[in-house]
Formats: sequence, C-alpha cells, structure tokens
Amino acid sequence: MRTRKKTLEKRFSLIEAKGRFKTACNQIFHLLQRLREIKKRYKMTQRSGNGVFRYNLRLKMSVIEGVCSMYYNYAYHKADRIAELRRDLFNDYGLPQSRPYSRVKKRSIQ
Repeated sequence: MRTRKKTLEKRFSLIEAKGRFKTACNQIFHLLQRLREIKKRYKMTQRSGNGVFRYNLRLKMSVIEGVCSMYYNYAYHKADRIAELRRDLFNDYGLPQSRPYSRVKKRSIQ
C-alpha cells in the first residue's frame, strides 16, 4: 500500500512539474517577444538620436534579459525533475527505442 501511495504522489508531482515547466516556457516565449519589441524601439531611438529614451529602453532590456535568464534556469531545473520522475515511475531514460549501434559501420584497422 505504501508503494502505491508513493507512486501516486510521484505521478501528481510529475503532472505538477509538467504544468510548471510549460508555464515557464510560455513566459520565456512572451519575454523574448517583448525583448524583440523593445530592441526594435531601441534601434529606432538610436537612429533618431533620443538619448533619454535609449537609456530607458536599455534598462528595460537588461531587466527582461535578467528575468528571462531566471526563467531559463527554473525551466532547466523543472526539466531535470520531470526526467527524474519519469525514470522513477516508468524507467524512461528519454532515449530512442531503436538500437543506436545498428547503423554504425565497423572500420577495419589498417
């Protein structure tokens, strides 16, 4: 009975981790989209010579890059957690089921 309870807890943890990973990926996508928009505006202000607006946009870009970096790190840890739970639950190592060495030709030593 204990193993069944642990298995259920791991499955719920897996579902939760997948949801959080997906949310983090969506946030990264939106942050990168926002960063592209700000970079476009930054280039326009650079051409027009508006130094005050350039400084403001440069600060926004640095903040978004920092937040994006944090989300990358968070998503990386969640992906590791998902892989760990899959290994525990399903003995899934994320490898293809085909034989990896079946197509490798053996070279003769000369």
